[in-house]
Formats: sequence, structure tokens, C-alpha cells
Amino acid sequence: MASSRTTPLAAVARGLTAGAIGTAVMTAYQLAAAKAMGSSSSNVPGEVGRRIIEGVFQREVSDDQVEKLTNPVHALYGISWGALYGIVQASLRPRARRHGAAFATLVWGASLVELPAMGLAPPVWQMPPQSVALDFSYHLVYGLAVAAAYSALGD
Repeated sequence: MASSRTTPLAAVARGLTAGAIGTAVMTAYQLAAAKAMGSSSSNVPGEVGRRIIEGVFQREVSDDQVEKLTNPVHALYGISWGALYGIVQASLRPRARRHGAAFATLVWGASLVELPAMGLAPPVWQMPPQSVALDFSYHLVYGLAVAAAYSALGD
């Protein structure tokens, strides 16, 4: 008799796929928002990649390489959070929409700690409210898309 429980490996794989879908949706939203506001996209993920490569691997990263790192680092970050989502979702089985919003808040909160700690963003209390709201909206879109994708991928 087959079990209705998802194995940990299946939950991670499904979460990684949902993370990839959520990242693609978030990226499309970020690009559309940047275009609507007449601004360019951020190279912050590439700067994170630079810090990791220079700090861990002791290899110099040029500004040109930072630009090339931006999309892969952004994608890897979003996809990797999907694995955590998959494990939690398979373990707790909360409602996807509610869990997607909570997940979005968790990922956003992590960025509010990580980026200022790296000197790549100001602390949230120094950011204009409209920037905080826009940044949260990016993460909310991501979290809801991950939840929807995870749910659509089925058991």
C-alpha cells in the first residue's frame, strides 16, 4: 500500500522546482516594476557572489564579472530556499496560501539581516517606506508563487 506521505528527498526535489518557478515569477515582477519606474535592475546578488568568491575562494572578481554573477546568484538563492519550503510543507502540510505568505516573510526577513550585515543595503529602519513595501512585494510574489507551484506539482 502506497503512503500518502512525501519522502524527504521528494519534498526537497519538489521544493527546488517550486523555488525555481517562484524565482522566475519574482524576477519577471522585479523587471516589470523596474521598467515601470524607469530604473535598472539590481546587481546586489552579483555583489553577494563577489563577496563569496573573494572571501572563500580568494579570487578577484571584476565589476564585469559581478554583472554576470547577478542572475545565477539570484536564481540559486531563490531555488535553494525552495528546498526548505518543500521540507516544511511536506512535514507540516499547512495551507499553501497562508504558508506562502509566511515563507515570503521569512525569506524577506533573512534578506533584511544578510544584506545590511554585508554592507550591501541599509538597515530596514533607514530605508524609505516605499522601498520597504516594494521589496516586501517582491518577496510576497516569490513566496506565493513557490507555494502555488509546490501545490500544483502535487504529491
